[in-house]
Formats: sequence, structure tokens, C-alpha cells
Amino acid sequence: MASYNGNVDLLSLNGAKVLVGIDEKNKQRPYVCIPIDVNEIRVETSKNDASKTQAKLRVGIYPFNEAYKNKIRQTAAERGDTKVSVPTHEMHISFSVEYIKAVAKNFPKLVEQVKEANKDKDPDIVNQDFNDENSHLFKAIRTRMNKRIASLYQPQPTSQQQTYPQQPYGAAGNATAYVPPADGGNDYSSMPGYDDPNSDLPF
Repeated sequence: MASYNGNVDLLSLNGAKVLVGIDEKNKQRPYVCIPIDVNEIRVETSKNDASKTQAKLRVGIYPFNEAYKNKIRQTAAERGDTKVSVPTHEMHISFSVEYIKAVAKNFPKLVEQVKEANKDKDPDIVNQDFNDENSHLFKAIRTRMNKRIASLYQPQPTSQQQTYPQQPYGAAGNATAYVPPADGGNDYSSMPGYDDPNSDLPF
């Protein structure tokens, strides 16, 4: 079986931020904070160990098509780069059908944007129902939401480790620990915190 490697960009998740001031013992330690609701993260107790809480994010991994990989090679050749590393697969957030429908219901602005972007290719999309999982509209909304969070590569020979510059981080005020719902479920139907259909879209 093939092996792959890559970097997941946690800040590409919807609404993610880097914050300090969360850890009482180390106020300057930065944390990547990811909103649960707009990423359909399911917080639940581990089935194997009741003392552990898990936060699960659904993902999908798909192969890049040859045209995309050839474009990377061509661009590298044009700039004289002969040692280009070409990604073979991509990792996406993978929202559930129920969640996509809930988002479409709560964000009419998103539905209209998707219709507008696709009506030249499919004029009938403006009359379609986003609840129909077989419709082009539903599939286009899913594609818009299930964005790429990582490019994956076949393992390459070890190279020099890259260093990353320090970034300024925002401060978190009055941060508290998250307590999952008692029933272990997550209700995304009302999209708390995003109840203004005219607000900036998280997707």
C-alpha cells in the first residue's frame, strides 16, 4: 500500500485562529483554535476510554488529475526548477449530507452565490432544490464547502528541515474549557454564532 505525507493547514479550517492567553500556566503559548460548528467537528467521549474526549473532523482524500500535476511540472520547468515535488492526492474537509443541507438552509447567501457561479454552465441550477442530493446545486454547494486542507506527496528523500518564522498571535480573553453536550450529539441546525444570513460566509 502506498504511503503519503503532507501538511494539513489547520488555519484553512473555517474560522480558525491562533490565540494566546488560553493556558493559565503559560500565557504566551499559542494555540490553534478551531470553531466546532462551522467545521462539523464532533466532540464525544471515547468508546474505548470514558476518561478521554475526542474531537473528530471528517476528511476525504482524492487523487489529483494528471492535468493538474502536469501544470505544476510545466510551471516548475518554466522557472528552471528541475527538482519539483508534485503532489499526488489532496485532503478535503468532508461534510455530511445532513450538515450541507443545514448550512444551505441557514445561509441563503451561499446558495445564491453557488447558483450565480454555475448558471452559465448549467442554467437550470437556479431552479434546483439544495435538498436534492442528486442535483447539480447540492453537489456544487458540497464542492464549495469541502475545501482542500492539504496536498499529499509520495515520500521523498529526506531534505533539510525548513524553519518557520515566528508570527504574532491574538490574545484569547476569558477562555474556558469546552463541555460537550450531555447526549454526545451536536446540533448544527441553528448554526449558533452565524445566524445572520447576510453576514460574511464562513465557507
